[in-house]
Amino acid sequence: MLAMVYTAPLELKMLDVDEPTPARGEVVIEVAAVGICGSELEGFASKSPFRVPPLIMGHEFSGRRMDTGEPVAVNPVVSCGGCDMCLRGMSNICRDRKILGIQRAGAFAQRVVVPERNCYLLPEDVPLVAAALVEPFANAIHAFRLLQQADPLPLRIGVIGAGTLGYLVAWVAQDRGTPHIAVAELSPERRDIVQRSGSYTVSDHLEGEFDAIFDAVGSSATRRTSLELLRPGGTAVWLGLHGPEPGIDGLALIRDEKRVLGTFCYQDVDFRAAVARVAAVNPSALATHPLDEGVGVFERLISGEVSSLKTLLLPSDGS
Repeated sequence: MLAMVYTAPLELKMLDVDEPTPARGEVVIEVAAVGICGSELEGFASKSPFRVPPLIMGHEFSGRRMDTGEPVAVNPVVSCGGCDMCLRGMSNICRDRKILGIQRAGAFAQRVVVPERNCYLLPEDVPLVAAALVEPFANAIHAFRLLQQADPLPLRIGVIGAGTLGYLVAWVAQDRGTPHIAVAELSPERRDIVQRSGSYTVSDHLEGEFDAIFDAVGSSATRRTSLELLRPGGTAVWLGLHGPEPGIDGLALIRDEKRVLGTFCYQDVDFRAAVARVAAVNPSALATHPLDEGVGVFERLISGEVSSLKTLLLPSDGS
C-alpha cells in the first residue's frame, strides 16, 4: 500500500509498504482523510527525538473499518487501561500511553491498524473529511472543559495563536456563549480566515485584561504574555508545544493568585463530544490534497505556506 514515510531526519518519501496486520482486539482502518498537525511539522523540522524514523506519522484521521464498513473517527491515544491514571478516567496521561503516528504507525497511509476500542462511530451527518477534525477538536473541548472547572463562566477569553488548535479553542468558547473572545495571530492570512469564521476580535497581539488566556503556541514569550494579561485570579491554559521554557514571573503568579493549567490531548468524554459536534465546524477553513502529493504539501507547509487552517491528505476518495 502507499504511505508517506518519515525515513530519516529531514526526509520524507512516498513508499510502497507492507499491508498492516491487526493483532487481537485491533481492526484495520481504510483511511479517508488525515490532517497534517503543526506538531508534526515542527517535530520534523527540528529533528525532534520524539518521533523516530522510519515512521508513518499522522494522528488526526477518519476512515472506514475494513471488517464492517462503518465510518469512524479514531482516537490515536492508545492507553494501557490498567495504570492509576487510566483507572481515574485520565487515559490521556496514561503512564504507558502510545500515540498512533508517534510510537506506532499512523495514518499517512492508505490503511492503518488501530485498537477497536479507539474507534468512534460517526453520526450520519458527519462527512468523513470533516471527521478528520475530531482529534484537534477534542483537544480544544478538553482544554475549555479544564478551564471551566476552575472558572465556570469566563467572560473575556484570549487565544494566542490561530493555527488549527487556537481556532478551534476560539470556536468552542463562542459555542459555549463566551461574550468576548480575542485572538492573536502573526500571520495575516490566518487572521483573515479566523475573522471570517466567527465573531472574534482578531489582531497580531492581545490587548487588555482577560479572565483566561489559551496559549496555543507554547514559546517562553507567549507563555509569559498569557500570564501578564490575566486579571488577578485568572487562568492561563497552556496547549502549545513549541518549547520547554516557561518564561514566567513566579512571584507575580503567587501574589495575584493566577493559575496555569497544562492540557494534553483529551479524555473519552471530550472525544465523544467532538464527534457529536464536529459537523457544526465551518469546513471552509480546510484544504485537501491527495496522499500521493503529501511530501510536496508537507514541505510547503514547513516553508510557511498558509492557505487554510487545516490541511488534509486524502488516501481514499474522501467521501
